[in-house]
Amino acid sequence: MPPIPSEEQLVKEIEEYIRTNDVMIFSKTTCPFCAKVKALFDSLSVPYKSLELNEIENGSEVQDALEKFSGQRTVPNVYIQGDHLGGCDNTLKAHTDGRLRSMLSRERPPAEGKYEYDLIVIGGGSGGLSSAKEAAKFGRKVACLDYVKPSPQGTQWGLGGTCVNVGCIPKKLMHQASLLGELVTDAEKFGWTVSKKKHDWETLKNNVQDHIGSLNWNYRVQLRSENVNYVNGYAEFIAPHKIKATNKRGKVTEMT
Repeated sequence: MPPIPSEEQLVKEIEEYIRTNDVMIFSKTTCPFCAKVKALFDSLSVPYKSLELNEIENGSEVQDALEKFSGQRTVPNVYIQGDHLGGCDNTLKAHTDGRLRSMLSRERPPAEGKYEYDLIVIGGGSGGLSSAKEAAKFGRKVACLDYVKPSPQGTQWGLGGTCVNVGCIPKKLMHQASLLGELVTDAEKFGWTVSKKKHDWETLKNNVQDHIGSLNWNYRVQLRSENVNYVNGYAEFIAPHKIKATNKRGKVTEMT
């Protein structure tokens, strides 16, 4: 008796079915909704591959693995050009609103390993940094692109986004300085003798900028430690799976 495939092996088999077939349907011959979906593709003259789970020995285990893989255990379970479409209702709706035809006609992503990256994140704010690092923790090859166009005064800043550089963080530090000034004034009413009350704006400004600079640097170190490639370049989509990054010197790099 052959050994029962592990869940990991089943997931790899599922991935192979999806990768090698433009239209992949996990189905059952006894399911009327599966029949509807296959009839739709037949009417469109679109070839498809269907794996009939009730006709294979480990069909139930494949369904369990499909649930882990796509979040859907029920059939039909439809994939178009490697992307999960869903069940019967989702497939029929995609056909009605024209999305199915678009999915079928688009360029299929190349085989695994042909892209330079699994994920490219545009933007080095809190969301971009978090998603880039989280994907890298799962072993994905990740790049994070971040670029700030200089202000009319020529000001630029580093990683961390608006909040860190010109929003919440500097605002709260300056607010704290204001609160301390009020406390110094109020202290005299509580018996404290305050001999000299003077505020040095340059000291506050420089210390705030130094703190923000340390945060910018720390974010770069975090990306490096997670093996995320940080690119200081302005990113633009030029194709579904291709991005153009332009650095401050005007040098253009294309990434997939």
